[in-house]
Amino acid sequence: MIEAIAGSAFADSLSSAGVIKPGPASGFENVLTQLEKSENSLGTLLNDVATGQAGSLHQVMLKMEETRMQFELFMQVRNKVLEAYQEVMRIQV
Repeated sequence: MIEAIAGSAFADSLSSAGVIKPGPASGFENVLTQLEKSENSLGTLLNDVATGQAGSLHQVMLKMEETRMQFELFMQVRNKVLEAYQEVMRIQV
């Protein structure tokens, strides 16, 4: 049978990789929440760089790369889920 997305192997693997942190939300909701938080904190850091308040440009660059990689991972998973859905929809019954 088809398993629910919540508590899926996908969410578990992202949690074990440190991309998302376990919490009350589960599945894609947790992934989206963590991605949004990461992007917001990056925006704050970039504003600090623009105003000259950033302590370390190195830390800002690391945060930019981390956020970029999280977003790319999310998009790859989204594309795989979409492909799987389209494949299921093509199955003739």
